Amino acid sequence: MRNKAWIIVSILALLVIVPSLNSNAQRNKKKAEKEEKGFELTDQMVNMFNFRSIGPAAYSGRISDLAVNPDNFSEYYVGVASGGLWKTTNHGTTFKPIFDDQPVFSIGCLAMDPNNSNVLWVGTGENNTQRNLAYGDGVYKTTDGGKSFTNMGLKTSSQIAKIMIDPRNSNVVYVAAQGQAWGPGGERGLYKTIDGGKTWERVLEIGEYTGASDMEMDPRNPDILYVAAHQRERRVYSKIDGGPESAIYKSVDAGATWTKLKKGLPSGDVGRIGLALSPVNPNIIYAVIELPGNEGGVYRSNDMGESWEKRSDKVSSSPQYYNELYADPKNPDRIILMDTRAGLSDDGGKTWENIEGRNKHVDNHALWINPDDTNHYLMGSDGGLYESYDRAETWQFMCNLPITQYYHVRTDNDYPFYNVYGGTQDNGSWFGPSQTHRRYLVNADWTYTIGGDGYLSIPDPDNPDISYCESQYCGIRRYDRTTGNSVSIQPQPTIDEEYTWNWNTPYLLSPFDSKTLYLGGNYVFKSTDMGGTWKKVSDDLTRGIDQNTLPMMGKLWPPEAVAKNMSTSEFGNIFALAESSLKQGMLYAGTDDGLIWITENDGADWTKYETFPGVPDMTFVNYITPSQHDEATVYACFDGRKNSSDFTPYLIKSMDKGQTWTSIASNLPSGTVYCIQEDHVNPDILFIGTEWGVWTTIDGGEKWVQIKKGIPTIQVKELTIQKRENDLVVATFGRGFYVLDDYSALRQLSEEITKKEAHIFEINDALLYFLSSNFGYQGDVYFRAPNPNPTAKIEYFIKDGFESLKQKRVKAMKAVEKDGGEFVYPTEEELLAETQESKATMVFTIYDADGNIMRKLSSPLKKGYGSTTWDLGYLANRGMKVPPGEYKVAIDNNIGGEFTRLAEPQSFKVISLPNALGTADYAANFDFVKEVNKLNVKVTVARGKITDMNTRLTNMKSILANTPVEANVLVDKIDALQKEIDAMAKVIVGGFGAKNTVAGRTRFALSTTSSAQVNITGAQKEQYKIAQEAYGGQEGSLKSLYNVKLPALEKEFEDAGGVLFNNAPTQRRFFEE
Repeated sequence: MRNKAWIIVSILALLVIVPSLNSNAQRNKKKAEKEEKGFELTDQMVNMFNFRSIGPAAYSGRISDLAVNPDNFSEYYVGVASGGLWKTTNHGTTFKPIFDDQPVFSIGCLAMDPNNSNVLWVGTGENNTQRNLAYGDGVYKTTDGGKSFTNMGLKTSSQIAKIMIDPRNSNVVYVAAQGQAWGPGGERGLYKTIDGGKTWERVLEIGEYTGASDMEMDPRNPDILYVAAHQRERRVYSKIDGGPESAIYKSVDAGATWTKLKKGLPSGDVGRIGLALSPVNPNIIYAVIELPGNEGGVYRSNDMGESWEKRSDKVSSSPQYYNELYADPKNPDRIILMDTRAGLSDDGGKTWENIEGRNKHVDNHALWINPDDTNHYLMGSDGGLYESYDRAETWQFMCNLPITQYYHVRTDNDYPFYNVYGGTQDNGSWFGPSQTHRRYLVNADWTYTIGGDGYLSIPDPDNPDISYCESQYCGIRRYDRTTGNSVSIQPQPTIDEEYTWNWNTPYLLSPFDSKTLYLGGNYVFKSTDMGGTWKKVSDDLTRGIDQNTLPMMGKLWPPEAVAKNMSTSEFGNIFALAESSLKQGMLYAGTDDGLIWITENDGADWTKYETFPGVPDMTFVNYITPSQHDEATVYACFDGRKNSSDFTPYLIKSMDKGQTWTSIASNLPSGTVYCIQEDHVNPDILFIGTEWGVWTTIDGGEKWVQIKKGIPTIQVKELTIQKRENDLVVATFGRGFYVLDDYSALRQLSEEITKKEAHIFEINDALLYFLSSNFGYQGDVYFRAPNPNPTAKIEYFIKDGFESLKQKRVKAMKAVEKDGGEFVYPTEEELLAETQESKATMVFTIYDADGNIMRKLSSPLKKGYGSTTWDLGYLANRGMKVPPGEYKVAIDNNIGGEFTRLAEPQSFKVISLPNALGTADYAANFDFVKEVNKLNVKVTVARGKITDMNTRLTNMKSILANTPVEANVLVDKIDALQKEIDAMAKVIVGGFGAKNTVAGRTRFALSTTSSAQVNITGAQKEQYKIAQEAYGGQEGSLKSLYNVKLPALEKEFEDAGGVLFNNAPTQRRFFEE
């Protein structure tokens, strides 16, 4: 038997080693190829690309905590479970994200220093145990009101529940660390610092699965502490939300020693505990305690925790998600419980009423009660932040926080602006435009389709009015946007069947027939009539493992365990489902228990793959993407966190339909990879969404580079590519949707480009239209996501930048110092030359098809990759747009006034946006505007000359007013000339009582040319004609006045003894007597 076992082990080892050797060989081959190419993607290259947020904020996201300045209620901070930290200084009229450049995005709790409101402590990693739990890297601190943050340690704590500061000494801080939910270990328990976070001591340690979930401090004596310990673990297959180590602990000596509180409290397995100490009477402390079954409840102690009385059976509907208590600042008998619908008790927890309100989102997590007016609440929920001034009777929604948690994203092909579709955490499913012809995207641009937890929304590519949406556990519906109605199309089991669905059920529309849908449960289902009927096209594709036979916290648990298997997906189902776009009926299915199945005949036969190099067995399959270029190539992502707190980026590729797999994670940092998309033109260009953002590669995964510009650190659940526009659209889990407009330059990167002096990448067609601003005056609370201006996007490479005289000097000085020498101090002449040196610029010159210059754009000359935009404006009048047609752009450098051509012209097109008033005659409009603009320039020059003449006459008169009487004969001549100027000016630019001036008529003639996409009207043409004739009638008078009459009068003024300086009389100079 021993020999047989050894043979089996040896064979298994070979099976593992051989694919590993193959993988190593492939990697070595690719490495050699890369070295031979000598070109790879860099951070500087992707700096050409910039994400833009499109919101929305019509619905928001999960709020984890609030911190309000006790001296100024208009200033407060909002901690978002997976969307960073936000600050308002104007009572919520506007919010600013202040944590976006930090390495993590999940906020668990906030604590403001009671002695200095500019000091805020931030605990990262949200403070619950729900299935899409984001994690952090410890505790942060700001001392300047959020302008900057420093990580203060506890980096492996993962989830921080609460922070409290000793009001007597701000350097003494306590941190309740829950610890990682997906496994044991890490920093968990209660930690204390006495030096402001420089060092930490764990003052309460309970167990490897048990952390601190809540804490209270006696305001009379901050050395008295109460801590709720919580034992729990979550895995993909189950969750246990309690155990024998959950309990309430008390310390009377600032954490040096602890007592486990027992009298009147439940024993045995206990779940999550929420605490609330009455600030009115700190002898009173409340606890809401989760127990197995429905045995939990609210407990109260009137003697500082020495004994307890159960007041009611009230607990949160899902304690792992809620179970936080708040004590009223003025009434010791009033407490509020965070829950699906928040509950309020006015009798110390005996009886309860819901205080939700009809027009407010449910699922509450955070509360602030105004200590001066206890009817005034701020409440944070899954739907965002709300405010009430009448104790929850009515609510105001803060509709300006774009922190929505999206699971998926898809786009349609609407023209000219496609729509973006997605489902959200607990805020339903929505779609809205990627951009509009207005200046901003606003909340009203978004359409709600169905409720619940929204997941995958897919528009029908052949019928823009139809889309498919779903809520949790396969609540799939077909939606008609013409009526706003939807119909359920969920597959239904027969009498003897049982279907299991993931909370986030996968489905797809076949790329070969939009009426054909595939859907994954424990089986794969197919419909050919838009979901009207379904049939199974597979057997049960899961391992068929009973979740109750798998260990939690190192052992098996009985059915009575706290919240066993609650708030988890049904285990044993398909999570990833895809069809090849190259072969109809070639399907891939990935399961939550670590299997990948492939069929090439629409489900008639399936091939199972259950081991993957470098990926632990039974690792959750997150995503599968078949190649659009090669039928045999497929990509897969795995999520190891959900099985064992494994944050390795599992990203693999097969080039033989799953028979062998190779890791392409290469240089990716720790953190789950959630999705992958392949460019539809170049198969080596890939995009992935990870725990920390978006990454791309141009060499098939040999090297990954993060695209950071314009997007915060955030979890990215899914990506999609809008192929017509070459846009990358991103679904973030906490910051809504982001769009990277036109990434096609990524395909053009090559070593050949770097050998040129400069290079202009291919330019996509520029869409010509005018942005409108029809929002009215909605105030600053009105959410606005800026739309991109109608521009031509110019991306470029510059080989060499410009080194100034100062830069050269400093560089030479450093070189001398490095060699141990002494630099020579620059002379005054050298320093003066540095200050007088002109800055080098690069000039982008835009030409029309005939070579006429349309516009010149300048920016500092810098080496490397960059981008700029042309607003399609004409050289002489920036409000005026060029007509549609062929254009080209070249780059020159300008160094000291000398121009050198760097990049030869790159051609592109300007095309017009169709509009409801018909197609405008742009060429005729352009010619008309050029003519009117000539007159407009003349009017502008005339206005300047008139102002100049008036100034000169006024100055002469002011001097004459203080001269002898015999000199005042000039006053009459000045007055006469002033009347001539006024008469002329009244016609051209106006004056008191003037109407219908040349300037006014010219403005009218140009009135719509910079803001509307319509033809020139007859009225505009008529006004231009009148203005032109009127100006012609005054032009001679203007020239005569300016060039002849005024100079003659000034000469007479000088001859009489007046002193002129620069053609103008000097102030306060008098005639000689």
